[in-house]
Amino acid sequence: MKKPVSAALAAAVLIPLVLAPTASAVARPGKAASVSPASVAKDPEPGFRVLPYLQAPASDSMTINWISETDEPGTATITGPGVGKSGTLSSEPMYLDLMGYTQAELDQQIEGLEQGSWLKSSSNYKHSVTFQDLLPGKTYSYTVSQSGETHRAAFKTAPEGKSWKNVRIVAFSDSETEPSGRTEHREWELSPVNGYAADSLQRPGTGSLWEQKFGMTTRYGQPTLRYPLDQSTAFNENLKHIQAADPDLVMMAGDLTQGSGYQPAWDEFFGHVAGEHSDLASNVPLLPAVGNWETYAALNGGYGWDADRTPAVISPNRFLDYFSLPQEPAHPEYKGSYYRVDHWPVTVLTLDSTNGRPDEDTKTGTLSGEVFSGDDTNMTAENLSTDTQGEFTFESYVQGFKDLFPGSAEEDVDLPNMDAASAQWDWAEQQLAEARAAGQIVLVQFHHSAYSNGVHGTPPNHEHPDNQSGTAMRAYTPMFEKHGVAAVISGHDEMFERSWVDEDGDGRGFHSYDVGVAADGLRGEKLVKNAEGEYEPLRFNSHSEWSAPADQPETWAEDENGVPQLVSGGLHYGHLQIDVANTAKGAELTLTPVHIFPQLDSEYQLEKTERRVYDDVVTFSVDADGVPLAQ
Repeated sequence: MKKPVSAALAAAVLIPLVLAPTASAVARPGKAASVSPASVAKDPEPGFRVLPYLQAPASDSMTINWISETDEPGTATITGPGVGKSGTLSSEPMYLDLMGYTQAELDQQIEGLEQGSWLKSSSNYKHSVTFQDLLPGKTYSYTVSQSGETHRAAFKTAPEGKSWKNVRIVAFSDSETEPSGRTEHREWELSPVNGYAADSLQRPGTGSLWEQKFGMTTRYGQPTLRYPLDQSTAFNENLKHIQAADPDLVMMAGDLTQGSGYQPAWDEFFGHVAGEHSDLASNVPLLPAVGNWETYAALNGGYGWDADRTPAVISPNRFLDYFSLPQEPAHPEYKGSYYRVDHWPVTVLTLDSTNGRPDEDTKTGTLSGEVFSGDDTNMTAENLSTDTQGEFTFESYVQGFKDLFPGSAEEDVDLPNMDAASAQWDWAEQQLAEARAAGQIVLVQFHHSAYSNGVHGTPPNHEHPDNQSGTAMRAYTPMFEKHGVAAVISGHDEMFERSWVDEDGDGRGFHSYDVGVAADGLRGEKLVKNAEGEYEPLRFNSHSEWSAPADQPETWAEDENGVPQLVSGGLHYGHLQIDVANTAKGAELTLTPVHIFPQLDSEYQLEKTERRVYDDVVTFSVDADGVPLAQ
């Protein structure tokens, strides 16, 4: 039953055991509350390591994956309309070479946690079965049995034709799970311009009960509160409200974990979506995108270095091993890092935004255009940036790939570029044209937000540069407008922002979202010093229509015990809910920015979270061909 992915990768996973990570590669090691000489992985246990999770959804098929720690086959049984004798399938376990713990992971210490308490076994077997010949728009129940354990769930196939009534999709980015997220409270930035409502008290300050409870940090030279929910609780609460909304699909625009090359981060991720915390992914298909953290190995070497780029090669391969994504037959080397899913009447295109050409790097001064200042109205075709990854070059990635796979050629490399000369570009244009011809409503997702006022919003050739900016993805804007894309979903800046993009001025543009508020940092707009030496928002993105940091001022008031409490406003964890309703002349889309608001008692203990909606709900219509009407 054991089927190694590749001998080369199996050997390569040992590399982080002998290479000392650079300082930039070490991800918040902290200090353990209880330290033993060394941790050891647990013995493999029967049953599920990861509960069943849905993949590659279609109107007539569904793939179900799960992970075990032993190599026994499992069985999946489905019941529902049209299911005959083929209702039970057996799995063939595939050993995941890359998922064993490294010595650095076994030795890791995390402040507030007993050393190794988050570790499982080093044994991972992937099971994957696909049920075919299903009926469109129908609900199916299924049961998966693995080594004596059973899990039951259900899913609904995509509708087909004109009989659909409504579709609900939820989108988020930047969950960035890791074991330290169980105790870590992240930064909670406040706008220096519009941070408070007119009648609000100030936030609690240094020495307050808030600081004693959650801590404070420093941002832009000023003390900044930490958020009252730790990262793990935040993600759990977010997912709880998502599950209650009963979506048809969940789009995840990258940065799922705090380093794809770091196995404990994956253990945490699946614990949230298909494990001890929830079984959301057992009932709703996940559509993930590759983000920059999907090329990062955390304490196993970070992005690697020029002499050894293998950590950045191993990391995306771990991501692609876990998921069963539709692959482009003409380019199997990309292993589904960009793909298309149709859920009538919606087409979702997922792109890989993690690399461009030519390579740009602010550290070395390698830029594709002249340095400029101001906002994006000063950005031209000549100075538009071309790359989103300033930590390594494509050339060094190729060398890392060849180190792992001796004898391979550059055309075998599994990292797609996103520029106009790439296979991904041609594929995207072809898929958009086909979706438009079929009358589909088109959503696109990729990680690096092209339109943002956050820290990654400025290009590398700006006066205030960023080394991992998403602005290079603006190259796709004319293509998106030409084919009538309704909305673009991204993350990366860990804020909630909506931009309106209509470069040709015909009123038929698309909404571009940064939804990087799943569970990690809560960052505001990019600030720079003015002539007086004070920090103020740069606001490079002139397309911005709304953002939580800029447009949702906080209101604080004392509770009945005289304790300052946030009443409303501010930047919080959340997600974007996309509702598509059938109408007589086409469809109506409603885009709802949801935030998860914490309710605290007078001792700042969490009582509950509330689902609240920011005041930027957008509704618009598309015609019978799926093309957005003028807005």
